[in-house]
Amino acid sequence: MEDWLDSLKAGGLSEETIRCRRYKLGYIARRVGEPPETVTAEQLTRWMAAQEWKVETRRAYRKTLVSFFRWMQRTGRRADNPADDLPKVRKAAPKPRPCPDRYILDALRRATGPERLMVRLAAECGLRRGEIARVHSRDVMDDLLGRSLIVTGKGDKQRIVPLPDDLADLIQAAGGYLFPGRWSGHVEQSYVNRHVSGLLPDGWGCHSLRHRYATKTYEQTHDLFLVAKLLGHSSVETTQIYVAMPDSHLRAAMAAVTLQA
Repeated sequence: MEDWLDSLKAGGLSEETIRCRRYKLGYIARRVGEPPETVTAEQLTRWMAAQEWKVETRRAYRKTLVSFFRWMQRTGRRADNPADDLPKVRKAAPKPRPCPDRYILDALRRATGPERLMVRLAAECGLRRGEIARVHSRDVMDDLLGRSLIVTGKGDKQRIVPLPDDLADLIQAAGGYLFPGRWSGHVEQSYVNRHVSGLLPDGWGCHSLRHRYATKTYEQTHDLFLVAKLLGHSSVETTQIYVAMPDSHLRAAMAAVTLQA
């Protein structure tokens, strides 16, 4: 596993992606119970079929298996590739799910100081959980109209996101990581997720705040390419999954078709 992970690192994958793939491969190895040199496509297929997973989770585990066994075959550790015969997982239909503002405002009223910052960075700036965990005072920069945040996202790709003035002040005042770790560095993304999800009703999590940011930004700009840039997406197709039809548009449509007595 370590040799495979080194190949992913050499290929430029982010630390978060490598950490997730390590976890998934370890989870599979413990539960399938067959060495990677001898496990068969049938065994892998049978095990995956028994899992009660959502489509995206199933796709992620299959992607990990494909990557690992292609590497094994390429490096001569196996003559065949059992992942080649795994059934393809259909892509889930896009279902934007922005968190309603009433839930966010209620969460902010009950949140601690650090939790308020986490919620705002997700809902007002569109940051992912891991990006929130890594926010540092040095990432705040002056722009032509105010201040922005330099965000390092997936694949170590950087983007610039505008900041509200008071939020910029709070980040700069931290004098280091906004959410420092217990011993050093910064907190884990799981820490952010646990605190934000704990403030929201069941079924609403940190990612739904990012959907809210995408939807609100699109409502104001009508520019899907701009929203993609702010979210750190390389494809507008991905951004479409995040953007729900703004309520104001739906209300306007309803008003237009309503019969007047």
